[in-house]
Amino acid sequence: MPLEETLFHRINVLQKTFDVSTKDRREALVHEMEKLERQGVDCRQCRGVCCTFVANSMQTTVLETIDLLFYLRQENRLNPDLIKQLHQTVTHYRLDRIPGDGQRDYIRRTYTCPFFQGGPVGCSISRWAKPYGCLGFNPHSPRQTEGGDCTSHTVLLEQREALYFEEERCQNRKLQQQLGLFWTKLPMPLALLEVLQKLELPETKIEA
Repeated sequence: MPLEETLFHRINVLQKTFDVSTKDRREALVHEMEKLERQGVDCRQCRGVCCTFVANSMQTTVLETIDLLFYLRQENRLNPDLIKQLHQTVTHYRLDRIPGDGQRDYIRRTYTCPFFQGGPVGCSISRWAKPYGCLGFNPHSPRQTEGGDCTSHTVLLEQREALYFEEERCQNRKLQQQLGLFWTKLPMPLALLEVLQKLELPETKIEA
């Protein structure tokens, strides 16, 4: 089937009809990170505990998951090796066995992010494609605390959500309909696999 006829292409076309871009939705959070960095307050003095099973339980909406998938494909990182790593993360941390009703989870399992490379500034994902929760989680002092003074900037996250609430709800609804999905949020590795299964991209097939 030609690329122009694939579901992935149709999703791309659909995204271009949205009023708010991927960059727009992250701009305030990225600018806050840059401001903190100019003040010497950043992640470079930490081992990245917040990205590991010690503290990370990041979940993503369908829209955030699609944003990440388009970034990964643009960077030529959507391949069988990545898919295997996602499966291993889901299996190891039992992310597909979380009690819930499809709209919310009764517990949230922690996991080490498959895109964390270890050490300071260990994330391998562009800020313009990261989940909002990752962008909003920052240190508050320049001293090395191994994540001890890092918290979510809840006020900024809530302001961002309020600003784009209606647009994102519309986008998520359209994407869910296009892909036949019934969840609102999932742990990021599981969300990626769920969406990839619907897209059926040839480059992500794992040989038996």
